[in-house]
Amino acid sequence: MWTKPLSTLHLYEDEAARRAFLQQVMIGKSPAIQKVIELVCQVAISPWTPVLLFGESGTGKEVVAHAIHEASLTALHEFVPINCAAIPESLLETELFGVEAGAFTDAHVSREGYLMRANGGTFFLDEVSSMPLPLQPKLLRFLEEMTFRPVGGVDEHTVHLRVISATNEDLAVAVKQNAFRQDLLYRLNVFSIYLPALRERTEDIPLLIDHFLHLAQTDGAPTIQISDEAMELLMQYSWPGNIRELRHALERGQILCNGQVLRARDLPDEIRQLSVADSQRLNEFPQQLRLPPEGINLPAFIQEIERRLIAQALKECHGNQVRAAARLGLSRDQLRYRLSMY
Repeated sequence: MWTKPLSTLHLYEDEAARRAFLQQVMIGKSPAIQKVIELVCQVAISPWTPVLLFGESGTGKEVVAHAIHEASLTALHEFVPINCAAIPESLLETELFGVEAGAFTDAHVSREGYLMRANGGTFFLDEVSSMPLPLQPKLLRFLEEMTFRPVGGVDEHTVHLRVISATNEDLAVAVKQNAFRQDLLYRLNVFSIYLPALRERTEDIPLLIDHFLHLAQTDGAPTIQISDEAMELLMQYSWPGNIRELRHALERGQILCNGQVLRARDLPDEIRQLSVADSQRLNEFPQQLRLPPEGINLPAFIQEIERRLIAQALKECHGNQVRAAARLGLSRDQLRYRLSMY
């Protein structure tokens, strides 16, 4: 068996091995996920290039960040993640840059930060849109020079690492709202990868189901099967929580199912009820339509319906395009395309 360094060098130098590894990590055969795999394969051989991952919550951004790390030379060192939304603003600077003893009242000893830990490896900034504005210029300076000064320190420290950032928000909108620096966005967004929502790759759902059920299988126990009715519901559901929601739904179903077959009754209520409600609405809506005697301009009529529903979704979601797209069963890019068209 290879040690980690040998495995990493093998993936880095052998494109076929790298692609095979990524196919195992990112489950799916759809064109959408194959495009992601292709981009990851390309950027992995540039070990210091910053990468920005964007997409809805639950689409697997940290999984992709790990894959980039493992397929790069950075895997010889640590993968260090930090969630910008999970750490109080008052602590985030010291967590990033470290702190020198005596910098403030409670700083009794010096402590290195995440950036020093990630030296030579990968630093993963999750939910980077939550980075406080006062800290953004300091992060920008670090990204430009790869040097930093711990809080309360006087000496500059130099590191060499890859920065991967991730967001489920539209950073361009955040820039317009003065919530995110444009120059920082440019620095982070050297190489961007869009992670598709699960509803954009429904053909991958059966593969993901098999994968998650296999992961949860205990030694010697037979694999749990999915009934046809349950599979139909899982295929029809819009999955606003994406892959994370699918995995949790299967975990719940495995606990509730009797025997070795996961049935529709074992799925969460929102999947069973919303799937039925969607079908009912689709059946009822056409019955309310009547073709007028003089006829209609069908393309213009359909566009007007779509425009009104988009406007309503944006209003009800207070302008949040990610949430509005989820309500409409669209990806954010699909919604933005329609917004530009209308």
